[in-house]
Order: sequence, then C-alpha cells, then structure tokens
Amino acid sequence: MKINVIQKVSFGLGGGVNAIKTDFFVWYLGAYYLTVLGLSPLLTGFALLIALFIDALSDPLIGTFSDRIRSKFGRRHILMAFSLFPISLSYLMLFLPSPDWSENQIFLFFWLLFFAILTRFSVTLFDIPHRALAAEIPESYEDKANIMSLREGFQSLIALSHSFLILPFINLNNNEEWFNIGIFGSVIMFVLGLISIIGTKNLIPKLYEWPISEKNDTPFRDIQNQLSFVYKNKTIILFLLGSITIQLAWGLANSLTFLTQTQFWGLSTLQVQEFIKIYFLSTIVSWFLIPKLVRTFEKRTILLFSLIIIGIFQATPFILYKIGLMPEFGTNSLVYYLSVFIFITGTFSVMSLMTRESMLPDMIDQVQKESKLRQDGTISSLTSFCAKCMTGLGQFFSMSVLWLISYPQGSVEATFAQREMLALFQGPLIMILFLIPIIIFSGYEIDRKKHKEILKKIKT
Repeated sequence: MKINVIQKVSFGLGGGVNAIKTDFFVWYLGAYYLTVLGLSPLLTGFALLIALFIDALSDPLIGTFSDRIRSKFGRRHILMAFSLFPISLSYLMLFLPSPDWSENQIFLFFWLLFFAILTRFSVTLFDIPHRALAAEIPESYEDKANIMSLREGFQSLIALSHSFLILPFINLNNNEEWFNIGIFGSVIMFVLGLISIIGTKNLIPKLYEWPISEKNDTPFRDIQNQLSFVYKNKTIILFLLGSITIQLAWGLANSLTFLTQTQFWGLSTLQVQEFIKIYFLSTIVSWFLIPKLVRTFEKRTILLFSLIIIGIFQATPFILYKIGLMPEFGTNSLVYYLSVFIFITGTFSVMSLMTRESMLPDMIDQVQKESKLRQDGTISSLTSFCAKCMTGLGQFFSMSVLWLISYPQGSVEATFAQREMLALFQGPLIMILFLIPIIIFSGYEIDRKKHKEILKKIKT
C-alpha cells in the first residue's frame, strides 16, 4: 500500500504520544519522585513494576480487541481517538503532588501507582492500534523496514525535542516547574495524537478488515484459538525474550543516566541539554542508514552488531575514568568527551530499535500464513509491552540499585562513593547485561529469503 507525504508525516507524529510519555517515565520520573517529592526508591520502583504487570495483562487484550473491531471508523482509529483525553489527564495528575506529601509515603506511593497505571493503559489504547497500523501498511521485506524506521525516527525526534525543551525548567528543588512540564507534555500528546488520527483517516477503506467468523465458537474460545497461533510461534517467543532483555538493560541505563550525569559527572542541566543535540544527530544518522543497510544485510546481523557496539561504548567512559583518562568533572571538555560515546551508543541504539520494529511485520506475515488471519494488533501488543519494559523493569531495577547503594532521597547530598557506584551500574554492568539479548537473537530465523516464501504462500 502506497501512502502520500501527508499521511506519512501524520502517521509519524502519532508516535509522539508514546514518545513523550516514555521519555519522561524513563529519564525523569524516578528522579522526580525520589529527589523532589521524597518517595522511597523502593516504593517508586514497586509502583512502576506493578503498573508494568497490569500492562502485561491489558496489552494483548487491547491488541486482540483492536484486531476484531468492525466499524466505519476503522478498527484502529476509533481506539486511538477514544484514548486522547484520558492520556492527557492521567499524565498531568502525576505532577500534582507537592513535596509536603513525602510525609505520607504510602499515600504518595498509591498516587504514583494509580496514575502510572492509568497513564500506561491510556497510552496503550493509542499506541497498540498505531503500531498495528504501521504493520498493515507495508508489504515487502524492505518496505517494512522503511515504515518502521519512519515511526521510530519520529518517536526518537519527538522524545528528544521534549527533553530539550523541558531540561532548562527542571529543578530538583522546585516542584512548581515540574507541574508546568506536566501541562506541556499532556497538551502536546493530545495535539500529536489528533493530527495522526485526522491525517491517516483516509487509509481506513484500504486496510484489512477482520472477517465475520463462520464458526459457532464463543468469542472467548475464538480469541483463545487465534492467540495460540501467536504464543506458540517460536520466532515470536524468541523475539519477545530478546526484546525484554534489551529493554531491561537499556531501561536500567537510561533510568540512571540523568542522575549519573548530574550527580557523578557533575554536569548542570544546561550542559546535559547539549547531549540532546547529539541524540538528534544520532537519530537522523540512524534514520538514514537503516533502510540502506536492510537492502544489503539481514536484519538479525544489523541488530547483533548494534547490540555489541552499544554494550562496549556504554561501559567505556567509566573505564576511562578509572584509569585517569577523563577530563575534569563538570567541565565543558567533559561534555565534548562524553558526546562521542553518546553519539555512538545513541546511533546504534536507535538502529537496533528500528531493526527490531521492522521484524514485527515479518512475524505478523508468518502468523498470517499459519492462522489465515492478520493479527497486527495482537502481535503489536507484544512489542508494545517490550518497549514498556524499559520504563517498568528499568525503573524498578534502577530504584533497587539506588536502594542497594543507600542513595539518599530528598535533598540529602550523596557521598562520592555512592555516586561512583551509581556510575558503575550505569556503565559496565549494562555491557554485561547486553550479552543476554545478543545470545537470544542469534537464533532469529526470518531472513529475506524466508520472508519472500511466506508472502508467496499468503497470496496463493
């Protein structure tokens, strides 16, 4: 299916809904509740972990429901439209507490838990249909990489723009600025989602329509039978395990990055803002490279190489610091020095993400060949859940790390030993964790030749 420029841009902007939520949850939410509101790191981590478990239950249900909707508004767009107001409201409520609430840790814990669950669920109502829409549009092995790199490229650029705009207003000692950040994010998510819905609505008549079942099975039995094709597929299981371990490692790294940059490396928020420019550059480079690389190399090869590079360069700054080869803390020279490593890890991180997302439509085609049904929403819910593991599991383990090293909450100053342990976990430990998905994805089997065979069988 061919789409015009307006439809491409509108579709890409829809990725901003999940991008803004994820950007804040991954980079700033833990630091906000820990250092500004004074919530215990263990309670912060548990709240986000429980919210992730709720997602694990709701994601496939939303995916299967999205697949089966039959309406003149399409099976994707109606859920996307319904989600926008709950997304904006629940996200804004995360910023309502004041530091005075820290005296009642349990109340603050349940506040974070409730609105983290509601925000995640509401974003899921938009994001899974949006992901599924991306999987329906392309056809060839290469086209799937192009449309998925489009979605992930827009997501990365929007997330980076969000960070770039809010960083000057982040003050770990001023709660009022954080509420303004919440208002900004909630409004932008609503606007981007609305643009995406309106700009892609003309695609509705061209999309796959779920057939009317001729069997006498109950809806529950029907869904159960169709899901079995998904969850018994070895390729999908391997992809799921590999993606979760990637997101765990990367989520742990990202959740500790802001604290590491400000508390260990001694950088100001304005200096940290300079890194956003590097991430912008790395995203554009990745966006340019992936479609070209997929025409030459297999997706598995690109992914494995990217993971190896990420692991090595994530650990290198701390190692260089230990042998005395890093510039003085807090200096602009250190900013330039770290920028080299951030560019490399950022580029290959986005490349690995785009590559994994481009594997999704290939697996959907494989399941369609086996089940005779195109379950874009159901399978997209798996990758949606994997992406959320970066915020859920990543935040949980990062808060566990802070608890393990007795990192202080509130405005208490951390010791140098505590800050050094923080950097250790954010660097070399991540390199070790990346070995797990490298081993898992070595067994991924769908290549260009196999995908052509799958498409041939679907069409016959």
